Amino acid sequence: MTGFSSSHYDAVVIGAGPGGLMAAADLAVRGHRVVVLEEHAVVGRPVHCTGVLGFDAFAELDLPKDTILALSTAAAFRHEDGEPVVVDTDRIIAAVVDRASFDGRLAERALAHGAEIRTDARVNGLTVDADGVHVQVRGDDLPVRARVCVLACGANYRFNRELGLGVPRAFVQTAQVEMPFARLPRIDVRLGRSVAPGGFAWAVPFDRGDVPHVRLGLFCDTEAPRRFRAFASGVAAEAGVDPAAIPGARLKMLPLGPVRRTVGDRVVAVGDAAGMVKPTTGGGIYYSLLSGRLAADVLADALSRNALGARDLRVYEDRWRASIGPDIRAGLAFRALATRISDRGIRTLVEVARVDGIVPLLKQHADFNWHRRAALALLRHPAFRRAVISSLWS
Repeated sequence: MTGFSSSHYDAVVIGAGPGGLMAAADLAVRGHRVVVLEEHAVVGRPVHCTGVLGFDAFAELDLPKDTILALSTAAAFRHEDGEPVVVDTDRIIAAVVDRASFDGRLAERALAHGAEIRTDARVNGLTVDADGVHVQVRGDDLPVRARVCVLACGANYRFNRELGLGVPRAFVQTAQVEMPFARLPRIDVRLGRSVAPGGFAWAVPFDRGDVPHVRLGLFCDTEAPRRFRAFASGVAAEAGVDPAAIPGARLKMLPLGPVRRTVGDRVVAVGDAAGMVKPTTGGGIYYSLLSGRLAADVLADALSRNALGARDLRVYEDRWRASIGPDIRAGLAFRALATRISDRGIRTLVEVARVDGIVPLLKQHADFNWHRRAALALLRHPAFRRAVISSLWS
């Protein structure tokens, strides 16, 4: 988006996703010289995620509301193609964003605050020494030099390994498409081992102009392409859409669980690069934005004091573990339990939700961006506990 005016900066950000752009804008507005290196030709493309986050985040983090395509207060949950249980509450609002536009607007804000953004800038090498961070960009003779580096390169862990930060403990497979579709009344979530073992599948409706669209996707432990084709074809047939019209899915590996260390000398990792993804849903936008802001706060102070060693930057890790960590730990524990439940158990839980007060409980405790409270409330519910224990025992 811009050319280089210099090769020496206070901070270099590798990756122009939400976390990297949030960190860049927050550092630049404090007067630091920042450059963002994005390997693709256009910020926000190709699109890799469903682009759904809680509407509360837009006010909390001053996000661009003009990128919202739809707001949803309802979702239907069902086992395979069974009868749905609908959770509908005005207290929980999901925002479906145009992800390419969303990232583009975050990039515009970073530029307006004084950051530089360079596209088609694939990083081939990264070294850290006492003089700073040296980043070799493909096609450039001289490295980009900076005092600190923000790793915001998504689920790509080459530099994590080289710097000793480690990689996530586990991954799941994802597949997704966006396409014109018949109009759907609400978000549709499908559960079951034959649909998406270790995960779930979804259909998220929205409009582009006056044309109804849908994002069809799933995450699972194995065979995502085959399972996605079966799920998407089934949903299309139900909606009267020709399954042959479904394009090839975009595939991606999704991290589950933070990396061992998110800081090193002169380096911090944010978002997917740090393994910060919701274990329950696979959502990563909100955690990326939060971690990008936390990283900028810590780096701004560290740069002002020229205290840039791993020990100095450890406060970033302490802060995200205090704020995001409890939800991640609860999500990992809940997921470990959920993935052991049989199909019979899932059907039972759906029925329990229909008749035994779980929907009101979710309406009271659920939060789109934070899942710990709802997970704990479910585990305290007697009927939910009985159904889970029965499934595990059988």
